Amino acid sequence: MRFGALLFAAATVLAACASEVVRSPAQLSVVPPQEARRYVATKPAAIWLDSGYERGIASGTEFTELGRIAQGRVLKPTSTTFTIEGTHMHEAYPVVNGERIVGFYLPVERAFSPLSHPTSLFTEEKEALR
Repeated sequence: MRFGALLFAAATVLAACASEVVRSPAQLSVVPPQEARRYVATKPAAIWLDSGYERGIASGTEFTELGRIAQGRVLKPTSTTFTIEGTHMHEAYPVVNGERIVGFYLPVERAFSPLSHPTSLFTEEKEALR
């Protein structure tokens, strides 16, 4: 009986563990700072990560276009740090194709993490700094 309880506890702990964030190498083509566009989120966005966690982007969040990868434009939040979570936490920048977040660029790992269920991100371009 004692062994069965231990086995049940171990199985419960393993089931509760988060999955690793799936990622693959990505080549970032950086936009020169003087050409980078600035955006602001006009509506909040709820994002369900494949690892089972949820993240949100608040209306009013500002972004700078960092560059492009094969999957889309990479937008870096300017006034906050955005992370995604699995087994570990990763700094992450939304990758946008059209008006959909298709995944995240992980700057430390220089990798792309896709979303199985892309999420709408409504933005408007802000006037450039002069």
